[in-house]
Amino acid sequence: MKETMGQIIKRLRKERNFTQEELAEQLGITFQAVSKWENDTGMPDVSQIIPLATIFGVSTDVLFGMSGKGNREEVQRIIQSAIAFITEPATKESVYLCYNALLDGLKKYPNNTTLLSQCLEIGISLAYPENDIYDGENGKKIYQECVRQADLVIQHSPNATDILRAHMIMVLLHSAYGNMESAREHANTFPWRADMTIYKMNAHISHYENDYYAESIQCQYDFLYHLEAMLDDMVELGCSYCQLNDYVDARYTLSDAVALIELVCKREDIMPSLHCRERGDIYALLAEVYLKEKKTDEALQMLKKMVCHDLLERSKYKSHMKMCTPLLRDTDNSFYKILPNIKQRLLKKLDNPAFDDIRENDGFLKLLENVNRA
Repeated sequence: MKETMGQIIKRLRKERNFTQEELAEQLGITFQAVSKWENDTGMPDVSQIIPLATIFGVSTDVLFGMSGKGNREEVQRIIQSAIAFITEPATKESVYLCYNALLDGLKKYPNNTTLLSQCLEIGISLAYPENDIYDGENGKKIYQECVRQADLVIQHSPNATDILRAHMIMVLLHSAYGNMESAREHANTFPWRADMTIYKMNAHISHYENDYYAESIQCQYDFLYHLEAMLDDMVELGCSYCQLNDYVDARYTLSDAVALIELVCKREDIMPSLHCRERGDIYALLAEVYLKEKKTDEALQMLKKMVCHDLLERSKYKSHMKMCTPLLRDTDNSFYKILPNIKQRLLKKLDNPAFDDIRENDGFLKLLENVNRA
């Protein structure tokens, strides 16, 4: 038998551990009114439907008993249609079209946590100042909308990964916009252990099922994401040392990041592009450090490695290539994905003001010539 609205409200309230009094307080009504709804002796006023849906973190369709598999499928169609707007390579204009399509979807399903999470992912790409497609005109407005969306995901999503991702996005955006107190509040919600991952847990399960092949795959994925995290940490640490004018430790740390990549990939015929991190290309960052130390030849050597990798190594990539190392070979990560506009990407790296002092150097000019000729 189909649930009445009163039964739906009662179920949602109990699922979220609200008392009738707590729900009534959030709505600004008496608990007797809530009791009447749940006993089907009264109905919420139309003006209370959206606030109710917001408190429960559901679409208004749920309150009317019309939500189900069909709606989940429609939400996925909305997301797929929105993502289709993004060009390759992504541009601010194409990402903005995607973002607006997701916002249109939220008008129909205003509290759908799947849509909200996807909107957050696209929103940060436009609102985060360090992104290539940062929207300077609308970034602050999008940031404020992301805050509202993240709050709903954190409060109501059944998916722990989406909740942690929402916290992460808030750390990044609050920090970028100078809201440090809020950034720290979100940061302090994260677990202190780095091994509590879906892959680690599933590896344990596979082990006790004696499915050692499945265990090996889960362990490889766990290693992959720990490797990515270690490289990002090392690069960020190296950049911090550089900002502190501690160039020796900056060089040591960034060089060890390169050494870690070479250790993991020592069986590979072609090196994957693990040196490209969120904070920048490790080779370019090392070149900056060497220039701070007045070591021009070493800086040029790092830039030459960067250019040679991007122009020569990537020309050998094939879509079916996989890693050889048993540490990563069974993952489906696109280590050898062929990125478009390699020439433009390299020119942008070399256009860094940090290299202005060597821009007329013969070695630097030769690098630029090689890139422009590609």
